[in-house]
Amino acid sequence: MKKIYEKCDAVVIGTGAGGAPFAKELVEGGAKVIILERGREFLKVEKGENLFDGAVRVFSSTRAFRASVVIGTPPMVVGYGFCTGGSTAINAGTCFRPPSHILKKWREEYGLEIFTDDYIGRIAEEVETFLPVKEVDERAMGMGGKVFARGIKNLGWSGGVVKRNADGCLGCGACVAGCPVDAKKATHLSYLPLAVKKGAKLFIRAKAERILIKNGRVEGVEGTWIDENGEKWKLEIRSSIVAAGCGAVHTPILLKRSIGSSPGVIGKNFRLHPGGVVGAIFDEEINCWRGVPQSYYCDEFLKEDMILLLGAIPPPLGANLIPGFGMIHKELMAKYRGFIDAGVLVSDTSCGEVLSIRGVPVIRYKLHDIDFIKLKKGMNALAEIFFAGGAKYVFPLSQRGFIARSLKEFKEGMEKMKKEDMICGSIHPMGTARMGRDKGQSFVNQFLESHIIKGLFVVDASVLPTSTIVNPQETIMILSTHAGKSFVNRR
Repeated sequence: MKKIYEKCDAVVIGTGAGGAPFAKELVEGGAKVIILERGREFLKVEKGENLFDGAVRVFSSTRAFRASVVIGTPPMVVGYGFCTGGSTAINAGTCFRPPSHILKKWREEYGLEIFTDDYIGRIAEEVETFLPVKEVDERAMGMGGKVFARGIKNLGWSGGVVKRNADGCLGCGACVAGCPVDAKKATHLSYLPLAVKKGAKLFIRAKAERILIKNGRVEGVEGTWIDENGEKWKLEIRSSIVAAGCGAVHTPILLKRSIGSSPGVIGKNFRLHPGGVVGAIFDEEINCWRGVPQSYYCDEFLKEDMILLLGAIPPPLGANLIPGFGMIHKELMAKYRGFIDAGVLVSDTSCGEVLSIRGVPVIRYKLHDIDFIKLKKGMNALAEIFFAGGAKYVFPLSQRGFIARSLKEFKEGMEKMKKEDMICGSIHPMGTARMGRDKGQSFVNQFLESHIIKGLFVVDASVLPTSTIVNPQETIMILSTHAGKSFVNRR
């Protein structure tokens, strides 16, 4: 195998919400940076292309969406991006700042004093200006968002229009499969190009096999790279700084493989950020696949560590959510133009662990009863919103699905639901190399640098000590920007 040898100031592994902003900050600070992305270059749905056909083409050619099975009760799947842009390429672009009471918890329970509302707010302003982040335009919202908002307002509950990194959105609904007009500024269309333009060197299809460590200090990275012709090269890069941004599933595997007898905290504290889904059918025409997939939220229960968000599932996938068999299912599918769905995200108290069998992630996680109860409460709240908005039928995503024609009927059905019946999953894994002051209970400090390996940073959702309640994309960008700026200022 041919070999490539490089030398630089810093190696950044991953191009998602953590890696790309960190690389940008270091390059702007004068560092020579090499960026490694294991996945392929992300594509997009073309203008005028059928949304479902375009999504199949993009994901089959880029293999940009990956998932790992979660072993536990209930059985679940956790998904993540595996391409340039990481999960920012395949999400809806939803941006939330970390809630104030979560930051307070980090300061008081984990010794992360720097994360005040004021400090995080200043970094957030910079992130939101750079992308930029703006509220969904009413013209791009689609009927789904308007119907969901109507139900929330009829109940007198708190909610609002979602903010996204998608200035100029046309509301075509292709956000998760690649915006046809590049309005959604995932990191491969924002932070990454700027870092490369300012001098960073990018290797796509490059797998970091091991972080090189000697005498408690980082010395570089070794791995493999597949070039444009499919030829495989051995890659060796020497640097005094390495930042792991592979996500909360793959970062702990890389850390364990590199450190050897790894500290017990790596791979532990896995937070799933579980979600439950509820669907509804209205008499009016909604066509949920048109418009921004996630355009409106309800934060009435934020202090209870829950947030409710509108979703949008196109018919080929939504058929799996609608319950029933035979003619019953067919009759409901015939009403699909009136279908919408929404989800509840819960900040879980449950903790799991990421393990590796021959390099393949294996996740152990058991949903605590208290989190199961919160999920059911959130799903009941979604049903209440839908009925308040005029829904005729409401149903949960469950292995023992049922169709409710009233809120009372829905709640009775949810009361009978067992934990093993629930179908829930996540695309927001967190916590597997968490930050904190206590070196025995955390892997990195508040500047995201390892307590035990000098020059080793973790810049993805692995560092989050708790679930964020809200979608974590912007929180990760804020933290990685903070870490990059802090490192540049300390050089």
